[in-house]
Amino acid sequence: MRAAQGRLSAWVVAAPRLRTDGLTPPVVHDGQDAFRQMYGARGGEGFLIRPDGYLGLRDAPLRVPELLAHLAPTFRG
Repeated sequence: MRAAQGRLSAWVVAAPRLRTDGLTPPVVHDGQDAFRQMYGARGGEGFLIRPDGYLGLRDAPLRVPELLAHLAPTFRG
């Protein structure tokens, strides 16, 4: 997101054996299933986790317009 001016990082947290070939963002595999257990994640969902660990947005499936609308107030200016 250009409006974030380098202050936003995006990661894919994938299930342990999920194939992630061709994904552009950095990928980490949740080998101990901690992310799913902590946030109750199910397949196809997208999450925005704030730096303090709180859930900022949950969307299934994650849609770009909703994500941008959620982030817009933070990165205005």
